Amino acid sequence: MSEYHGIIVKEGLKNQSILNKLKILGKKKAGEWTLLRVGVGENRINEVIKLVQKNLVTEPAYYAHFYRNQELIVVFPRKIFILTPNKEAWKPAVDYGKSLGIPEEELDFKPCRFEEETY
Repeated sequence: MSEYHGIIVKEGLKNQSILNKLKILGKKKAGEWTLLRVGVGENRINEVIKLVQKNLVTEPAYYAHFYRNQELIVVFPRKIFILTPNKEAWKPAVDYGKSLGIPEEELDFKPCRFEEETY
């Protein structure tokens, strides 16, 4: 499969109009947040990562993540981690997120496999 899926917190974007450039696959409310599941073609993933990274709110810090097969890309405002969907591989990204003040329980990067998607 050549498409990536991603999870973006709508309220974590400085400029929400960038969402018009993305294919929204699903939406879910989680407390005060709107979680958006997006689809991104392999040929656009680097462009979309840069666009999202540039627009992430930094205070408080937000992140987005993209995934397909055995690849998980976690995007913070100033750093990107390329990991696997296996939770044991997430420590560098979790530690970095915690250093930005993001609570550990919010650094779960779920879903990170297509079969985990529920919306």
